[in-house]
Amino acid sequence: MSNKITRRQILYLAAGATVIATTGGALLALGPGGSSTPRPTQSPPQTATAQQTPSQPGQTRRSLVILARSGYHEEIHRNGLVPYFQSKVGPVEVKYIPKGYDDLYQVGVLAVQRQSNEYDVMYVDQPWLLDFKPHVEVIEGVDLTGYPAKLVDQQRVGNGLYAVPIVGNANFLFYRRDLLETLNESPPKSMDDLARLLEESSKKLPRGVYSAGAYLPSSVSDAYATILLAYGGALFDPKDGVTPVVDSQEGIEALKTLYLFKKFGHPRNMSWTNLTEYSEAIYQGEIMCGIVWNGWVQYADVPERSRIVGKMEVMPLPGRKGPVAQTGVWYYVVPKYSQNRELAKEYVRLATSFEGQLYAHLNAQMPPSRYTVFQDPKVKEKNRLAEAYYRLLEVATPARTSPAYMDAESALNTAVSKFLNDQLTAEETVKQMQRILVDASKKRGLI
Repeated sequence: MSNKITRRQILYLAAGATVIATTGGALLALGPGGSSTPRPTQSPPQTATAQQTPSQPGQTRRSLVILARSGYHEEIHRNGLVPYFQSKVGPVEVKYIPKGYDDLYQVGVLAVQRQSNEYDVMYVDQPWLLDFKPHVEVIEGVDLTGYPAKLVDQQRVGNGLYAVPIVGNANFLFYRRDLLETLNESPPKSMDDLARLLEESSKKLPRGVYSAGAYLPSSVSDAYATILLAYGGALFDPKDGVTPVVDSQEGIEALKTLYLFKKFGHPRNMSWTNLTEYSEAIYQGEIMCGIVWNGWVQYADVPERSRIVGKMEVMPLPGRKGPVAQTGVWYYVVPKYSQNRELAKEYVRLATSFEGQLYAHLNAQMPPSRYTVFQDPKVKEKNRLAEAYYRLLEVATPARTSPAYMDAESALNTAVSKFLNDQLTAEETVKQMQRILVDASKKRGLI
């Protein structure tokens, strides 16, 4: 598997609790790694390192296999979620299997389709949920306090959830407060105001500083879908989550605004080769405002990494019907075929609890899916943007709700790229996107 950093994947290493991981079928111990990651400010709980506990006669061996993401998602688990779980239940052997985004989906879907008992807990992105639903356990006893309803309502089955939110990523707008003040500007109050700001500031900013930033190699997930929500549009009908509806006036307007992120943006917006490059441009002060996910700006206030300490602010897009951000939430599921289902469910309940998410946020910078974590005094003391992130999660809305999106994403990005390169009109592009989504949905029998 390539070491190249891809969408929503920022690699970093940090010192942390020992977790046993498997890669290519071999076991290896993940010890402390060199990094400029800030040290945890919350004392770690007393926890056993990952190890195998001898089974007593008649008892199931206390072990779990977690199939999840590589990159910073792995650090969230290694430094936060797994140590917290172990501190509550005692010694449990945890095998963490990290995969890249596409590999994780393919390995996970194949495993449940084959009814494999290889994995006990799986880490699932929002668009994949319906693919896993027939194959997973209902998890009861999850405290839903602090979860936005949009993150759990569709996952309810009886008295439980078939998928429980854990990482609360959002796609939103950041801006440089100091640059806006220099230009005698305020944060945008509408999408028209945002368009005006991008154009007018491009004529006034210092040399080497650009009005707009966006990761346009994967433009649909990482910018367009959020802009579309801001105009009141959608990729899929919110009523059923699967019927494509992108061919709309809102879809056209969203494309025209996305074009401004190319026209007045950083010259590399179309050609970033990985997310580290985009993040570094932000940290080096080259971008006035841009569309990002949480992990892309997590070091903005770390002096060793950033030249914009204390200068960045975050906000939802100023949508026509109110503030808008896009959810990029990751969920836990427990396959029906696991031989450790009860222990796996206990892991999910503990890791997703308020206390578990608080610990992982303080020690591994995990974006919590329980937005009330941002109101905790310890979080507010450490993170000056805690209240702003709380407001982001309050208004965040799912956009990539259909499993057909996974099949269509590459073709959608190609269509939008042609538009951004003046090879298609906005009207032609939304019609092409609609056809792509309809074809993918029909192949899956969704419409």
